[in-house]
Amino acid sequence: MSPRRSIAAALTCLSVGLAVPAVAQADKSQEAMFQDDDLLIFNSVQGTNETLDRLAALGVDRIRISVFWGTVAPVSDSEQRPANFNASDPAAYPPDNWARYDLLVQGAQARGMDVNFNVTSPAPKWATPDPAREDLDETFEPRTDEFAAFVRALGTRYSGTYSQSPGGSPLPRVDFWSIWNEPNQAGWLTPQWRADPREGRSSFFVESAPAIYRGLVSAAWNGLQQTGHGQDTILIGDLAPKGLRDNRGETRSIDALRFLRGMYCLDANAQFYRGDTATARGCPAEMDPAQFVAENPGLFEASGFAHHPYELIAAPDDEPRSRDWVTIANLHDLQTSLRRIYARYRVPLPSDDGVPIWLTEFGYQTDPPDPTGVSPKTQAEFMNWSEYITFNKPYVRSFAQFLLVDDGEPVSTTFQSGLMDLQGAEKPAYDAYRVGLHIPDQRLDRGEKVTVFGILRPETRGEVRSEIQFRTRSYAGSSTSYRKRATATSGMPAHYLRRQFTARLDGWVRIKWTDAAGAEHLSRSQYIEVDDGRGRD
Repeated sequence: MSPRRSIAAALTCLSVGLAVPAVAQADKSQEAMFQDDDLLIFNSVQGTNETLDRLAALGVDRIRISVFWGTVAPVSDSEQRPANFNASDPAAYPPDNWARYDLLVQGAQARGMDVNFNVTSPAPKWATPDPAREDLDETFEPRTDEFAAFVRALGTRYSGTYSQSPGGSPLPRVDFWSIWNEPNQAGWLTPQWRADPREGRSSFFVESAPAIYRGLVSAAWNGLQQTGHGQDTILIGDLAPKGLRDNRGETRSIDALRFLRGMYCLDANAQFYRGDTATARGCPAEMDPAQFVAENPGLFEASGFAHHPYELIAAPDDEPRSRDWVTIANLHDLQTSLRRIYARYRVPLPSDDGVPIWLTEFGYQTDPPDPTGVSPKTQAEFMNWSEYITFNKPYVRSFAQFLLVDDGEPVSTTFQSGLMDLQGAEKPAYDAYRVGLHIPDQRLDRGEKVTVFGILRPETRGEVRSEIQFRTRSYAGSSTSYRKRATATSGMPAHYLRRQFTARLDGWVRIKWTDAAGAEHLSRSQYIEVDDGRGRD
């Protein structure tokens, strides 16, 4: 069962005209997370290992793996639960159903990469009620008791002490979890809305998915606590950036911030729902904040909030049209909302930076193959730009790339956000992922400092030394060759460098890094223009 994901960049100052001051190196730690379920989960053993090798060579810190409940569970296509099935015991599940996840956990550990298990739908049909629409079987109101049992089995198997056979070596421990994928999207959880149960209002809809998700969080939270994972990193949310605004119905996805407020029983003004307005949404009629906090520890004690800030084709600074959407351009709105929620419930913020936000999916759609996407060159530019944005937000803990290889047909409704196309050709984003460059301001006044932001992802952990190179362009149109302008050092897991120099001439900037094997890696180039008072061609 492989659910298809649908849409919804040194010369002396006399010879080059540059002066380099001493600038502190960037030291923010922000993980590089990567996901491609088709290549990692639904692949041959050889194919999975080849993908893991490639991701390790790209310098990935952590792979995000969808643990599909219905893929692991027995007879998941049946509405009849297996007789005498102990869903909390990993040995009760078909061994072959675990094999793909065992391979990934062992393979990632062998290559120095960590794992994020995202436990999600599709659910086995026997763990959901019978919906009116058959196509919703695997997402419709999953039973929280069955989900809790599955998470206990999962937590036990990947506790670091579980062996597949007596006397065998234990499987590696997984210590990073996220609960459900995009619960504000109908492809993963239904119903999103349901008919208003209040008398005389049956033709209206109220949000239902936030309350369903709240129950799933509690179930998974308890299952992880009971299997020794209480001190692990546990994320909630994993929201898609956009819904369908006020377009309501069973399968009409909910806007990110509206869904977030619903999880915490808050209206658009961050006030508690009360009375039948609350109960219609699965919330207490009279809110007792302390009791709600005690009954929902996962909502307040989670390690952070996961989010998917896709824009897919718009520039990273392009603010979304709806105030309840959250893309890479307005992550501050998500942080502000989380802070208001904690304040409303009088719960201390988990860190000085606020609520940690983990970006667990992200990418840009390209043309080709999708004619509505951005060019491959723009994809690389936007990726590096987006990572610069998150680097400057201290509460962001990870930057993610969704897909190594494009999904394929149909190109307009699936993700074509890979670093490679279906034929295996590397897009410009492939090199830009490993050696990235972004210059925030490419038009400068004479004597103004240019900031160079770099991304370096070595396969081998440790410090990396790189060169910042510059090539001038004369006003007659000729160019010099690239020459070393400065050196910089970055260390894992920080990945980043930031240097400044004083710009006096137009030209191109790039970063060169030589790996342990002696191979050279170059960033893409970015052009800077300097107004020196003489005008430009």
